[in-house]
Amino acid sequence: MKRAKFFLLLVVLMTFPMIQNCGGNSNGGGTSNLIVSDQLLTEGWDAIKLGNYTTAQASFENALKESLTDGQRASAHSGMGWALSKSGKILESIPYFEIAAEDDNEAKVGLAGALIYRHQTTVDYIRAAEMLGNMPPEKFAPQHAGLSLNAAKVHALAALSYALAGDMDQAKVYMNKAAALDSMMIGTSVDQLDEAFFLLGWKN
Repeated sequence: MKRAKFFLLLVVLMTFPMIQNCGGNSNGGGTSNLIVSDQLLTEGWDAIKLGNYTTAQASFENALKESLTDGQRASAHSGMGWALSKSGKILESIPYFEIAAEDDNEAKVGLAGALIYRHQTTVDYIRAAEMLGNMPPEKFAPQHAGLSLNAAKVHALAALSYALAGDMDQAKVYMNKAAALDSMMIGTSVDQLDEAFFLLGWKN
């Protein structure tokens, strides 16, 4: 009986390190994947800051192939949307912005601009206006310096969206707020469509 117990104890002691190693490798692999994903996202956003949009697209594409947290996935889709739009592929950016906009305010701004650009119907203008109005612009906080976004620009884009949607009262409200945040906005017209793309860095 004692011999049987000793044998059982010996088996447990021999297999315990293997069980530990299996669990460790699994967790380590998951952590490693997240680190790789973070690195790819960082490289993508850094590339946008430098104006290397093709490089940024490649980094975000590779990131989307990895196992991602919800936050990383939103960042990857937002980054892809911005990389595409800043390289002139604005319509191609829309599906990426659509996914990220649920959780990412920078993606909301990008999507609003892309909808204005597409303007298939007035619905695009209205949706852009409502999206920014519901954010609201007062709560916008830039996350990536490479996008050169700020609250004043988002207020101005909201003003343009409302103007294009036919709501001039709201347009004036947001433009006044934009001017209060940035004196450079004073006197800016809300009837210039190109102004929206200038604010987003999509036009020199």
